[in-house]
Amino acid sequence: MNFEFDFFKSINPLILLKVKERSLAEELILVVYFIFFLIVSYRVILFVLDFFRPTIDVTARYNRRKMARMSFVIVGLIILLPVVFSGLSYLPTVMGLAGAGIVISLKDITLNYVGWFFIHGSNGFEVGDRIEIESVRGDVINIGMNRFTLMEISSDPKSDQSTNRLVHFPNHYVILKPIVVVKDKMNYVWDEMRIKIPYDSDFEKAEELLNGIIQNNAVIDQEEIEYTLQELSKNYLVRLGKTSPIVYLSLEEGGILFSLRYLTHVRERRDMKTKIAHTILKEFKLFPGIRIL
Repeated sequence: MNFEFDFFKSINPLILLKVKERSLAEELILVVYFIFFLIVSYRVILFVLDFFRPTIDVTARYNRRKMARMSFVIVGLIILLPVVFSGLSYLPTVMGLAGAGIVISLKDITLNYVGWFFIHGSNGFEVGDRIEIESVRGDVINIGMNRFTLMEISSDPKSDQSTNRLVHFPNHYVILKPIVVVKDKMNYVWDEMRIKIPYDSDFEKAEELLNGIIQNNAVIDQEEIEYTLQELSKNYLVRLGKTSPIVYLSLEEGGILFSLRYLTHVRERRDMKTKIAHTILKEFKLFPGIRIL
């Protein structure tokens, strides 16, 4: 009976906090209690917020949970460090063990933390950006301390539809792997559509129609482009050159090839191509002298 009483007394957090000279085991017990208390508090606060101030906005809910999580981590570290190192006699031992563990077995985790700082740097990416890494394309939907998550986009170059699959990558990939980033601030890309007609078709009329179609359907506001360039120029030397839609003509085997090149919003690429294709079919239908191969 005395043994059980002494055991529960030795793990009582209220008693341990009153002890001035604690052993390393007692310090670790307090750390476990504190982490458990933080997790429970975090869950309770999120439940209260969702119950009394619910929101259907996905972005607002994500940002609220992200800020709450980061706040608890920061507050926890601020409070935990004095508790852990209150017994300075154990400081060299703890630091030595931690350093050896990091060097030997926690290399990837350490690189993940370094990668987190890279991601949030001026040359990184944010939630909402579209990136490609390790042949996987997707929209960034979460950035954690150890990994980031993409909502995968179909690998078919003709399709920009989501596969509804979440792909997780460790943060150290941003250091070790090449990444293609389409910034949410500059959320448009060059796209191209190709139309081939026979040599005996009225190519001059076809070129006139195609120029009119993309001028009417694929023009992005110039002020929007200039604003985007100003934002990107803070970190990058960006020159877009000519941004207006253009039709190129070339002679190919079996016919005349028109290449329609235009800027489009990255998430509206497929819709824009469908819209232009519909218009081309309607316009060409009015002129029997133009046929599409």
